[in-house]
Amino acid sequence: MVTAADILAAKVLIVDDQESNVLLLEQMLGDAGYACVTSTTDPHEVCELHRKHHYDLILLDLQMPGMNGFQVMEGLKAIEKDSYLPVLVITAQPSHKLRALQAGAKDFISKPFDVIEVQTRIRNMLEVRLLHKKIENDNLALEQTVRERTAELRASEARFRSLTELSSDWYWEQDESGRFTNVSGPVLEMLGLGLDASAIEAESAPAEAWNEAERAELAENIALRRPFLDFEYSRIKPDGSRRYLQVSGEPIFDMSGRFTGYRGIGTDVTERMRAEEGVRRFRLAMDTIPDAVLLVARTGMRFIDVNDTACRMFGFGREELLKLGPENVGEGSREELESSYDRLIAGDPDLGISRLQLRRKDGSQLPAEVQRRAQPSGEGWIVVLLIRDIDQRSEAAHRSATAFDANT
Repeated sequence: MVTAADILAAKVLIVDDQESNVLLLEQMLGDAGYACVTSTTDPHEVCELHRKHHYDLILLDLQMPGMNGFQVMEGLKAIEKDSYLPVLVITAQPSHKLRALQAGAKDFISKPFDVIEVQTRIRNMLEVRLLHKKIENDNLALEQTVRERTAELRASEARFRSLTELSSDWYWEQDESGRFTNVSGPVLEMLGLGLDASAIEAESAPAEAWNEAERAELAENIALRRPFLDFEYSRIKPDGSRRYLQVSGEPIFDMSGRFTGYRGIGTDVTERMRAEEGVRRFRLAMDTIPDAVLLVARTGMRFIDVNDTACRMFGFGREELLKLGPENVGEGSREELESSYDRLIAGDPDLGISRLQLRRKDGSQLPAEVQRRAQPSGEGWIVVLLIRDIDQRSEAAHRSATAFDANT
């Protein structure tokens, strides 16, 4: 909004070859409160003055020797690129008014001057001019904001793409019919769908290649327009091997709430699943061993895995044992153990088997035979402890001997 103070602070240039007219107009503007009024009697100076000061209004006499007002307006057009000439012409010739308006002037003042007319037309002209400039500045600010937001959006999209690529193997989008409309990464090859991403339907993969229960669960999520996170499913490849995939997706809706498709990310978790399967098999094998098996990380001197027999033998739960180390079950002090483990890693044969009095959770003694073996793992070492309960073994041997004597 343009205020009265804005109007009175506007820059005004008076151009008239008659000094008396200039003085009269200056007095009228001064009486009205205008504070930034400049004048000249030389029409040749107008364009340079306007180029330098960018006046909000130019009061321009049309009849001047050497260079008339129409010629001045032609020069001003080269400065005002938006073709808006802030010119109010001064003329005593009624026939010049229409021609002046056609040349680009916005209004006119008739000679001889009428104070009320002059002040009213100048005020109205300045208000329109200042509003025009404000709209122009607002448009420039809006364009700058749009450019900045566009740059931010592109940067955000680039970050999103980068994070997507770092956190997953592919990004995907589907339309409401289940057809892929945008993919990034080897999604089609992983899904066994072919190469034409623009014309692939979700049902294109051979049904017999998928786990039916997993497939039905995924289809239900999509049918109910539910988001899904880290959903794992598998398919059998043509060579007979199984590939495991993990996907996350969310439904997309337009402004009216109409479902338009899905988008999400996915990754091939085959190696992880195989590693987990290897761990499960290792766990099963450990838990079938009748002796206690405890794995110690040399770096932290903590148990990193134990079997069920170890839990029963020492009276701890698995999670409890994994917070402890060998010194907590009486194998020795930490300093002694670190020294002996380092010698074991170096190949000392005397540290393989020993008999010790270990300690259960309840504080009772556990006479045991301890076998140790060092095993490299990654950048460190693991010490494997195989522990046999001597009392339990002696009791089992005694029972066997008693049964033998009874039978003979």
